[in-house]
Amino acid sequence: MTMKPLPLFWNALDALPGAATDRRDWTARLGAEFLVAQRFLRATGRRVTSIDCPSPGGEGCPRAVIRSADGALRAVCRSATGRCNPLDLQPEDTDVLQVDLLRLRQALASLFEVQAAAAPPTSNRVALLGEHAIAAGVAAPVMLVVPGPMDAIQFDELREGGLISERAVLLVPTAASLPSSMRTRLASLGHIVLSLSDVTEADGKGNLMPVQPLELLLHEIRAALQARIDTAQAGPTVSLPAGARWAELTFVLVSDEVLNVTCRGQTQRLEPDRVGMKDGRTGKPTEAWAFLQVLARGGGILGPLGRDVVEEQKKKKQALSRQLVRAFGISDDPIRWSKRDRTYQTAFVPRDERPKAVRMSAGRR
Repeated sequence: MTMKPLPLFWNALDALPGAATDRRDWTARLGAEFLVAQRFLRATGRRVTSIDCPSPGGEGCPRAVIRSADGALRAVCRSATGRCNPLDLQPEDTDVLQVDLLRLRQALASLFEVQAAAAPPTSNRVALLGEHAIAAGVAAPVMLVVPGPMDAIQFDELREGGLISERAVLLVPTAASLPSSMRTRLASLGHIVLSLSDVTEADGKGNLMPVQPLELLLHEIRAALQARIDTAQAGPTVSLPAGARWAELTFVLVSDEVLNVTCRGQTQRLEPDRVGMKDGRTGKPTEAWAFLQVLARGGGILGPLGRDVVEEQKKKKQALSRQLVRAFGISDDPIRWSKRDRTYQTAFVPRDERPKAVRMSAGRR
């Protein structure tokens, strides 16, 4: 099967506002690539009323689309001197075609072996495709960033689109899609930026393929993920003073996904993935994390529990205890059952200091 790169198509995503233009312009921009890349173009139902000139910017630009009495279409220069020659058009030449970002995202998600994101993106410029996982619960976010020619991407826009503190893969059309300052900042935070014009190619039907095996393209990210597995297997993920006990720990829940843990005057900020409580498929906290929130909301006590719900809560308690022991390296059970009170009680001190509205909303769920 013959594979070819699509440099002109990726460059067009950088150059065209809204990734849209008329069919004639697309065919001129893409040349031989058009037959392959058209899989990622969709008709908008709109038609242009003007056609670009060979030397744009002069008087009368761009050429107006005129329909003659017999229905024929021509692009005619509006300059009094007629600087550009008229151009005969077919009706389809004026159709506005736009990059089908949904289809493109789906193709890239398949190419990069991404587990799809739970929610659709809210922006055409920044889209979280999902996560590339090497094991259950061990994954890196993969994002498609298409800035276009109008405004540079801001870091806050990346955050709003799904960029978080852990290492991520950002796919951009070309090496020029992001300014060097942004690339440097992303690299300093452990993220990698891949230019699709450099790392992809397509067959005659427009099916995208990587130019190298994913193991090589994503080597840096996959190595970091493997290091997380190795660290988890080697020992605790949270460093504590020697001989620390659960009773010396204070857990303060400050937001839905941030926990401050204090021991002997030292405080650490923890998120679900740090303590093994993030689902690698959905990117959301696990039920163990949700159970920890319930305990924090109750000041470390859950109950009294009726016999009909004890078994259900017991499974959640066991999952949370297992993760806490693994993460903190304290072998004693952090959550105990009081047979007399029929309650679960934490051996550590938990507090829920999330905003009141958040606590009330969580309590109703």
